[in-house]
Amino acid sequence: MDTAFIRSLQEKARATHARIGIGIWNGDAELISSLKSATEYADLLLVGDPDGECDVDGNLEVARTEEPWSELVRLLKSGEIDGAVRGNLPAGRTMKCLAREFDIKVKRLALIEQSGWAFLLGPVGIDEGESMQDRLDLVLGGASLLQNLGVSPKVSVLSGGRMEDRGRSLRVDRSLTEGELIASRAREAGVAAAHKGILIESCRPDDIVIAPEGVSGNLIFRTLLFLCGANSFGAPVLMDHVFVDSSRARSGFDGPVMLASCMAGARERRL
Repeated sequence: MDTAFIRSLQEKARATHARIGIGIWNGDAELISSLKSATEYADLLLVGDPDGECDVDGNLEVARTEEPWSELVRLLKSGEIDGAVRGNLPAGRTMKCLAREFDIKVKRLALIEQSGWAFLLGPVGIDEGESMQDRLDLVLGGASLLQNLGVSPKVSVLSGGRMEDRGRSLRVDRSLTEGELIASRAREAGVAAAHKGILIESCRPDDIVIAPEGVSGNLIFRTLLFLCGANSFGAPVLMDHVFVDSSRARSGFDGPVMLASCMAGARERRL
């Protein structure tokens, strides 16, 4: 995918203009001000506790609560909002609540744009993708997500070495074998997938990149964003409802709100 894909998402989000809830935890004036531009893509409902002295714009509706992670998930489950963005809520509390209320194991793929190349990366949570089945689920779930957004995806599956490195250590051997199996089972399910070993440079211009496990996936994510200047548009949770995870370190939430609104429109068309 390229930047044209991101532009198409932006256009779809503007057209949909879904009702999106976003979590706010100790929100200050700078954070609240940064949300105003996101109203280009959605009708925002701030769920949490923006500082009482903040100048909350008239276009920003607020649902004040002492437990915004619980209220955000409740609003999503009840259908009172079309989608949700974590905003700056604590990740642990929010994801535990999401997993409990929807009875799911949280699996996320981050949408990243780097030098004109847009792709989904996962696993990005340090405790995610630990099993081969988890990573296969990311492949299949990510492929379904992109298909709903009009893309026929190609997938790169990474592992811990080159194929000729087999025999150097049991850990590398196991990683190579799992990478081969994940790609093979994805192809059996109708997804175009290839095992690329450790050659991450060969993944461009594929649409989904699957790391060997969550720690390496998180390192790739952080390297791209914080050292290489890549853009992140949030990390959709693979589930029936629309929930986009977002880093508390963000200076703004236009990308995750845009993605959530676009996904909400695609979900509405499927129902």
